[in-house]
Amino acid sequence: MAVCGASLFGSGNNQYIKFGNGEFLAVEGSGIFDRLNFSDMRAPYKQLIKGRIILKKCQTNYLLNHLGLGDNATFLAIKATYDSKSVNPDNNFVNYSYYNYPVNNFAFAQMLVLTGNPTNRIPQLYLSNPNCDYNVIIDVMVGIIDDNYSFFNDDLNQNATSFTGLEWTDIKSFVVGESIVIYDKNTPPKALIYFGLSFINSIMINGNYLVVDDDSYGTVFLHFLTDYDALQAHSLLNYVLENPNVNIDTILEDITSPVIHWNSTAGLTGSYIVNYTGATSGVPYNTNNDGLTYSTTISLSNWGTSSIIYKDKLKDLLINYIDDDRDGVMGIMDSEMIISGTSGTVNSISVVGTYSLSFNFVDLAGNNLNGVNVALDIII
Repeated sequence: MAVCGASLFGSGNNQYIKFGNGEFLAVEGSGIFDRLNFSDMRAPYKQLIKGRIILKKCQTNYLLNHLGLGDNATFLAIKATYDSKSVNPDNNFVNYSYYNYPVNNFAFAQMLVLTGNPTNRIPQLYLSNPNCDYNVIIDVMVGIIDDNYSFFNDDLNQNATSFTGLEWTDIKSFVVGESIVIYDKNTPPKALIYFGLSFINSIMINGNYLVVDDDSYGTVFLHFLTDYDALQAHSLLNYVLENPNVNIDTILEDITSPVIHWNSTAGLTGSYIVNYTGATSGVPYNTNNDGLTYSTTISLSNWGTSSIIYKDKLKDLLINYIDDDRDGVMGIMDSEMIISGTSGTVNSISVVGTYSLSFNFVDLAGNNLNGVNVALDIII
């Protein structure tokens, strides 16, 4: 399935289509005009990998080899995020073609989802950014239905450059603002490889190794001693790519969880969102300074859609924003919010009672929001 056209998710009018709670919702004004339910669909997988790619302005024929899984993929979801300064929607799209037949070109705007099965897998894609003024951020999730990984039948001896036995502290700035270096374990340490920051196209994580796609070297595999080292390295490298003038020597280990900044009230005219003290004088609260336990009251009739409160609405009612000391402002997906009631875990709230909201959310370094909990008193 390919989706193209800014109007699909347009935010400048009162008619748009959005995705939430397992369905596409056609919104008209303050109500739901129609919906297409996908909650009964399942895309089974045994292998899964997620990553981010930056399509540079005017970049053509970037080979998306499904984050290293090659032609084995049976599920592919791509989300495109455009620069906020790219205000002309006609310029906000990505061209793509299939690796096995590149002469046919297609396009998508906000998202692209493709599915397959064991006998009809998804070919690798070429991606191109026709916008010569702005980069495009591409978030990718790839799944494989089985154990097939023949594209990388030996993760240490591919036709690529590999370095093993690394720790995240082996990564240093070489020329601040221009390049980084990865050192070995000798005394004094010797350089294994230099990366020019402007030549790095993408960095993917899979267990305890990173896959770097680089214009100078091609594919480079960085194998770390532990998953923790790989997470720290992934977070560090992404931060340096976003902030190239920072000296890595000044960056400490990222062990700090993201911070939720709550709204003062659940909706403009709703009840206060309070912490464990119950005091309203300190609102708005946040999880960095005000504890992990919160509570509020929400009316189904006031805030529900046909007296149902979905996760996306709950997010709007409760959360102002989430930020991280390294990753900046972060978005949270519905799947990262867990609603628990007397009947167990639910995807929406349609019955009055007491519920609990927790989070399955991590930053790039793997720091989570474990322990954060909101007690929800749902009234009519």
